[in-house]
Amino acid sequence: MLIRHAITVLIIATITSGCDKFSGDADQKTSDAQAIGYACRVSLKKPEDCMKENTAQSTTSILTGWKAADTDISERKLDPNMGSDPATAVIIKPASAPEATGKIAPTEDKPPEKNSGK
Repeated sequence: MLIRHAITVLIIATITSGCDKFSGDADQKTSDAQAIGYACRVSLKKPEDCMKENTAQSTTSILTGWKAADTDISERKLDPNMGSDPATAVIIKPASAPEATGKIAPTEDKPPEKNSGK
């Protein structure tokens, strides 16, 4: 009887040890860690600091997300200053954009149209 219970417990422990792989929890944990790494790069943090702050996450996944954000920034798909003060933000211009002259096109001075009330 004792052996039967021990075998049953061993079988249940073996089956449930891989539940996160079957339920998709492992994929979610990896995605979360990559998102944390991406956010750390966008917020200009070093990957080492990010890993120290998130010890419960996979360091490999954090680094993968950090590198993905770094690639997006270097390819100018993402501006890391998007949440900063507009006065101090660095403006990224597309390579094909013409230079602005700083001149404003003249406009005609017309008085505002009055509504006749009809």
